[in-house]
Formats: sequence, C-alpha cells, structure tokens
Amino acid sequence: MKERESEFLKWFLIFLFLAFLINIGVLVLIHEEPRRGIITFEMLKSQNFLQPTVLGEPYYKKPPLHNWILAFFSLILGGVKEISLRLPSSIAVILTSLVIFITGRKLVGKKGALAGALIYPTFFIVLIGYGTKCEPDTLFTLLVSTASLLWLYFMEGERKLLAWTLGYTFTALALLTKGLPGIQFFLVTVISYGIVTGKWRELLSRENLFGALVGLSPFILWLLAVKSDVAVKTLFSEVISRAPRKVPLIKAVKNYLSFPLRLVSATVPWSLVLLYYGYKRKLKLNLGKAEKVLITAFLIDSLIYWLFPGSRLRYLMPALPLLSIVIGALLREVQILHKRAKEVLRFTAEVVVLVGIVGGVIASKNPSLTLKETLIFILFLYGVYFFLAPRLNITRVVFLWAVLMLIFRGFYSSYFLPIAQNKYPPVREVAEEVVNDSKGFKLYTKTKYLQLDFYVERGRNEILKFTENPPADSLFITQRKEGNVLKEYRLGKHTFYLSSYSIRELPTKRQSGEELQKQNPEKRNRSKEKSESLQG
Repeated sequence: MKERESEFLKWFLIFLFLAFLINIGVLVLIHEEPRRGIITFEMLKSQNFLQPTVLGEPYYKKPPLHNWILAFFSLILGGVKEISLRLPSSIAVILTSLVIFITGRKLVGKKGALAGALIYPTFFIVLIGYGTKCEPDTLFTLLVSTASLLWLYFMEGERKLLAWTLGYTFTALALLTKGLPGIQFFLVTVISYGIVTGKWRELLSRENLFGALVGLSPFILWLLAVKSDVAVKTLFSEVISRAPRKVPLIKAVKNYLSFPLRLVSATVPWSLVLLYYGYKRKLKLNLGKAEKVLITAFLIDSLIYWLFPGSRLRYLMPALPLLSIVIGALLREVQILHKRAKEVLRFTAEVVVLVGIVGGVIASKNPSLTLKETLIFILFLYGVYFFLAPRLNITRVVFLWAVLMLIFRGFYSSYFLPIAQNKYPPVREVAEEVVNDSKGFKLYTKTKYLQLDFYVERGRNEILKFTENPPADSLFITQRKEGNVLKEYRLGKHTFYLSSYSIRELPTKRQSGEELQKQNPEKRNRSKEKSESLQG
C-alpha cells in the first residue's frame, strides 16, 4: 500500500478530532449527560471515588471508571463543564480507530485495517450520536473491542497467555465502565473463535484460567470495596429488565420488527454502501479466518440484543468495530472514477455551505449567529478540501465516503449545535437565578430534574442533596407548590419553585441568607418595613 494512504489515517483522525471540538461545549447537557456530570462533580467534592452518588444518594447502576476519567479531565480543564465531560468520548472514538488499524493489519491486511479504521468512526451512531456525548458508550466500545481484538491478535500469533490476560484485563475495565455486558461481548468473541476454528479446548486451558484470575481482579476488588450485595443485585437487574417478560407485549413486538431497520439506519452510510455494492456484485466475498470470527461474533451479539426487546441499539455499539473491519475487508478493493469522485467532493462542499447559510438563518432567525458559524465551517471545509483530500487515493470508495461523512460532522458541529442551543430553554440562566436567589441559604432539592440540578449544583459549588424532608430553615427546589413559595421559575414546559417551610421571603437587597436567618422574626419584619418606607 502506498505510503500516502497509510499517512491518510493520521490526518483523517486529526480532522475528525477538530470536527468533534467545534462547538463541543455550546449545547447544555442533555438526556443522561447531567447524571454523568452530577456523579463527576460529587465525586470530586466528596473525594469518594469508589461509590458514585447522584444528589447525595448512592448510585449502583453504573460502575465508576467512566466518571474517574471524567473527573481527571475536569481537573485538567479547570472544572466540571461541558467540554471536560464530552471530550473523553471523542478521544475514545479516535483511540478505537487506532486499535482497529493496529490489530487489523495482522488480522485482515493493511487495506482492510485502514478501511475498517475509517468506517467505525463514520457510522452515523458514532459520528453524530455518541462521538461528543457525555455517555460511557464510546469508552465502553473502546475497552470491549480492545479486549476482543487483542485477544484474537495474540491468539493468531500463538501467544495465548498474553491473549487471555489482556483480554480479561480490558474486559474488567469494561465491567468497571458499564457493568455485566462487558463480559458478554468478550465471551461471544471467544465462542465465535471456537465455532470458526473448532478449537474448543482453548476455553478450558490453563492460560484462560490464569488470565481470568489476573485480568478480572480490578472489577472484583471494586465490588469488594462497595456494598457488594447491592451492587451485584443492581447490575443484574439492569440486564434482566430488558428481558422479554419485563417488556409490554406490544412494545416488544414493535422492537422485534423494527430492529433490522434501526440497525441499518445506525450504521449509515456503510450499511447502504455495502448493500449497493453487494447488489452490483463488486464485493470481495472470500473471507479469511479472522474475518469469519469477527462477523460471527457481530451476528451473535446482534441476535442477543434483538431477542431482548428492552435493549436500545446503542447497546450494540461495542460490536461495531468488529463489523467495521469486516466491511472494510469487503470494500477494500472497490473503486470509483477519479473524475467522478472529485465532482462529488466539490458538489458536496458547495451544497452544504449553501444549505448551512439558508437553513441556519431560517432555523435560528439570527443572521449574525449563522454568519459566525458559516465562517467556522468554511475554515474547516477548506482544510479538508485543500489539505486532507489531496493526501488520499480518492478513487477508493471507502476513502471518499469517509471524507464525505467528515464534512457532514463538521457541518453538524458548526450549525446544528449552536442553533439547537439557541432554541433550547435557558437552563443555565435559570440555574444562575436559583444560585443567586439561594446565596447564603442551605439549599436542597425535591425534584430529580437532573439538568437543572446539575447547573445549580455546579453554580453553588457544593453537593445539592435530594430529600423529601428538607430542614425547616433551608430552601428547596420543587416542581409543585408547597411551603412558602419564594420564587417561581419557568423552564420550557416545566415550572420550578424555590420554597421554604419557615423562611417567608428572600432578602430584598443582597443581604446574605445567613444574616437574615440569624434575625428573629420581629427584626426581619422591621427590616422589611424600613425597606418599604425607603422605597416609598
């Protein structure tokens, strides 16, 4: 393979990282992100790195490794904020591509490995869905795929003790990230190896036993350090909750029928590219042993999550690196005319800029915002078109589609994220109001609306504890009117109240809450009357 093609992966991943960085901290934390932020913040404040907590309550659904990494980045970047919480996911995607390339060179050859390393980060579910989301999925995918690919890599090299030890070690790290599914993916790869090669005795070897004892020890030690019975019960319940009997029949049937379509849409564009060239009979179908092991493992993993209707498609993400290597091996020789490829790139560049400008103005109704984001996107686009594209063999279909998806990610980061934030309810502003209004008072929360809770907790720089019975001399956030309602906040369709069971008003001046609480009721009333007379 030409030297310039090998060099292309490095530059592609650099530009992919830049695409991830564009506006990475603009959008407020959404979906499950506030939960990860709260756990990280409370971990740093309490200095308890073994037992995660959410609003002061123990949290057992996910082990702590992901939050250890988030805490590390938060310390480096100066606080628990959007960029420190999302950046690890982007780095995990880049590292997974490197693992695919390094291990794949031996398993499927250089061309297939390079193609696989380009395909994985450009799956839609990775590129747009979780590449910059503060969720453990991309880290979990990195650890699980590393366990499987390193195991297969060293098994092929007859270094069995190293294969089992590293396989179980990375599996233990995966277990510390997202629980019991970590062991499932590794064992499925091992079983697939047995199916393809017939070497079932490897499952009972001394190397396997030794590797399990040494490699799984980090996860076992964590279980012993926390309330083991509660942790194990919760981790098992997370798996059982997705079983068919736990899901309503109509929802289960719907998920069964929609799974293939959801899988195709999550792996766009490569699922469609594969179907197209398969129809054209241009695929290289003579798969080698490693490729057969990987596709068998992917199919078994897919079947497992298909049969569990309570599962979401992102749970299958750890199997996508295996699929990307197989797709890369199938598409590695497929080419397109050079002239047509250049026309596709040029046309895409011209169209996306036009769509960004027109769509941005219409969607945001803010021309200045659109202009700013257009300048950012054009700088990125010029870098891709004039610096990256000339470094690749554009006749390779995999290379062309990888660059097109890279441009799409740059477009998404430049336009969609700031426009989405522009239309999003003002969570940060409302949280800042709550922080200012509660300054000097003890504050609790009676709502688990975690998005607001995170920004209030971070703004006050102290753990915001959830309780149904806050102390009488404190303030609390609630979503229903109770006690003395001191202030009301609107956040989209939601209404929140700052209330207290004993405090009847907030200070009219920026008098501290502690000073106000020390005053007896008569003195507070005299202060109020004096304030009203001065205003009169």
